[in-house]
Amino acid sequence: MKIKTRNIYLRQNIVVGFLFLLFLLIVLKLFYLQFIKHSDTDKYVDNIVNKELTEKPKRGSILDRNGNNLAMSVKKYTVFLDAKMIKNLPEIEEILKSFSIEIPQKQYQAIEEKKSYIPVAFNIDEYIALQIKSKKIPGLGLESRYIRQYPEGSLASQTIGIVGAHGDGLEGVEKFCNKHLTGEEIKYKQYQVGSKKIFADKLVEENKYEGSDVCLTLDRKLQFIAEQALQEGMASTKSNKAVAIIQNPHTGEILAMASLPNYNPEDKISDISLLRNNAISYVVEPGSTFKVVVLAGILQENLFKVTDKINCENGKLEVAGQIIKDHEKQGVISVSQVIEYSSNIGTAKLALALGAERFYKYIKMFGFNSMTGIDLNGEEKGLLKPTAQWSKRSLHTISFGQEIATTPLQTVNAFSAIANGGVLLKPKIIKSIGDVNYQSKEVIRRVVSDATSYKMRQILKNVVDKGTGKSAKIKGYTVGGKTGTAQKIDPQTGKYSTKHYVASFCGMVPAMDPEIVILVMFDEPKGEYYAASVAAPVFAKIASKTAEYLNIEKDDENTDKTKNKNGEQK
Repeated sequence: MKIKTRNIYLRQNIVVGFLFLLFLLIVLKLFYLQFIKHSDTDKYVDNIVNKELTEKPKRGSILDRNGNNLAMSVKKYTVFLDAKMIKNLPEIEEILKSFSIEIPQKQYQAIEEKKSYIPVAFNIDEYIALQIKSKKIPGLGLESRYIRQYPEGSLASQTIGIVGAHGDGLEGVEKFCNKHLTGEEIKYKQYQVGSKKIFADKLVEENKYEGSDVCLTLDRKLQFIAEQALQEGMASTKSNKAVAIIQNPHTGEILAMASLPNYNPEDKISDISLLRNNAISYVVEPGSTFKVVVLAGILQENLFKVTDKINCENGKLEVAGQIIKDHEKQGVISVSQVIEYSSNIGTAKLALALGAERFYKYIKMFGFNSMTGIDLNGEEKGLLKPTAQWSKRSLHTISFGQEIATTPLQTVNAFSAIANGGVLLKPKIIKSIGDVNYQSKEVIRRVVSDATSYKMRQILKNVVDKGTGKSAKIKGYTVGGKTGTAQKIDPQTGKYSTKHYVASFCGMVPAMDPEIVILVMFDEPKGEYYAASVAAPVFAKIASKTAEYLNIEKDDENTDKTKNKNGEQK
């Protein structure tokens, strides 16, 4: 009896002990989960039941100065099938056919394999997508995304740029303003119920997170005028490439920036060199357009008067064992005529009087060998050796645009400083971002006095009236400007080529009170290569149409009566 009772107590104790041990294990497990594995458990549960997703909102548009769309994002849809949820495939086929959509033959294998995502049509417009969605057919789904469209095709393509597959800007304004255009990510919460049904809960209003629109200083019509004239010029001269820039000299705003050959951003681009914006990145010896820097220096320093005489040595001058030549032989002519007839020898003598250090100062003052600061990626600063590295010929040759490399934008911006009274401005390409307007004018520095710039404009007017720039004349307006025909370096010999040239003309309209400055440049024209024959006539086409479009008041030879010969107001 005692033994039996003892056995009963023993079994009870074992059961109680086991229950106590089990309870203790449960408590320890709860403690472990609650305090030690708490964060890991939360993440695990969150991934299964409550997952946060992100999506890019609608990208902002890129507009011209008048609000015309140059780049825009449009919502498009992908139609897909979920084979696991399809109940009536023939019904789905009939519905899709009513919208001219057919299931690709290769996708029927995926349907048989019960795959959950089978795309059957892409880039479907929203109004069609909404009609398909309204049918509420199991297994027929829609997925939206934004695609970038460029309504003007290739117009200003290198300036506008492109976006990549993930919607980020890769070139041009698309890249420079990517942060503003992209906006903020849209966040979603995803809840899973069971094994199949998934519901997405949008946490924000999508339109509040859209990217900002970027408004450019470009004018769509002026851009078209510039590109059309360049295309005609390239066709007739068979040039490798061409550039044209139209700038407002009083604000620094770029009204047109054309670089050919260009591309359509919506097409597949096989030649990445087409992405390069030659207006800001093509570094080349400027040739005789650079003579304005010497002219500015000698007039500002009062070293010469415009009527002073210079001996141009009948077209030949030996410097450090090498001969400097002029295209047209000149004898003793005035300072003004040195520029009018584009004498290398006369310009070299003016530079010699100015001296290396002062010449270098004016080169830098006009913005050469420096970034202009334009709001675009890929700008080059050009090439210029410090004076300590100049040879015995450098002062002479740099004066007429050799031994120095510049960009088209630097050149047109320097001429704008002459046009506006002697002030170098930052070139502007962005007018506003969202509701924020950019400064209409940003002064970098004064380069020369108003009186000096006036004298320079008078000489540049003479270049067109009487000198090398006669083919730049346009009806109803006076024009001032400078031709430039630069020999390119032959990469094989390292010497100046006798076959490859860059022809350019930079000018202003009206000549004495300019409202526009235009640069035209052609790279390696075939046949006739002088700027007077190649670049100046194209300048005239662009300038004439631009002046008419902007309704610039016509002037004549006697219009400029409000200033005396020193450029001062009477």
